Amino acid sequence: MVPDDSVPAAPESREPRDPPGAVREVRDEDIERWIYAYLSHAPLSLTLREINRLIAIESVASGSGPVLDVGCGDGFWWTLRAHDRREVYGIDISAREIAQARTRITAMLTDVSAEQAFPGTEFAEIIGNCSLEHVPDIDAALSNLRKSAAQDARLLMFVPTPRWAYQGRLQSWLLRRAPRVAMSISGALNGFFQHWHLYDVKVWTALLAQNGWRVRASYGLGSARSEFLFRAFMPPAFVEFLAKKLTGFYPSKLARFLPRAMLTPAVRLVQWAVSDPLVAVDSPTAYEYLIIADAAELPETRETRETRDTRDTRDR
Repeated sequence: MVPDDSVPAAPESREPRDPPGAVREVRDEDIERWIYAYLSHAPLSLTLREINRLIAIESVASGSGPVLDVGCGDGFWWTLRAHDRREVYGIDISAREIAQARTRITAMLTDVSAEQAFPGTEFAEIIGNCSLEHVPDIDAALSNLRKSAAQDARLLMFVPTPRWAYQGRLQSWLLRRAPRVAMSISGALNGFFQHWHLYDVKVWTALLAQNGWRVRASYGLGSARSEFLFRAFMPPAFVEFLAKKLTGFYPSKLARFLPRAMLTPAVRLVQWAVSDPLVAVDSPTAYEYLIIADAAELPETRETRETRDTRDTRDR
């Protein structure tokens, strides 16, 4: 939690460039193309999550550049999105992932909590695709991102909801009958995925505000259909994750050698699962938040107040 005396008041509102609730429709043919591409790149469980995020980001992104992708991984996302790749920059802490990302975007090995990304470049849009919850020092990360932001920049971040690991029929049943078991499973899942930060939107709003970001809109991601399929196909996804650790790629990549018709049933299944990509933040089916924040004036902290008071006293 953020200490009470360190949470500043939210800066004064500015007129947003678009209405906070503005959501654009994504073409069905684009969604289908993305699914075919992802099923030949990653396991079905990850495909479900990434397609849901792709639809969400295309629905609300500003389209401005340059863009910074925080935790860009191998950069595969950007082979699907309609952007000038020279305007897309990515950072990650994995040298293996960055080596692959450099074949697709401008990428650099960077710990966002330790240093500013691409000094000298001001980014119009910054995207955290389920990356910031993995950073132990979240204040340092958000502060460094603010330093990298243009004056009218926008931050779009996907983060897990606090109760995402309790979703699913088995976990719901265990919560009623054996809550200690359900909580142990939840802890194991969050530990495996290295989730340092599991907050609701109000806490994220406060964390962002104290680091120079003003939340303009927030959404939930997920439906009962997508969550059911995600959990059903999670066991083989774990096996593929371990294989990627050894080989550098998911075995699903071999699906590109299959006839397209063989992937069609899985494509239709994913289309059915992600037909309701954005939901209310308090929806019981939301497994992630999409939080959209504008760059704001950096709030005055206790340290900056003390520095200013000392300077004023000295100047008198």
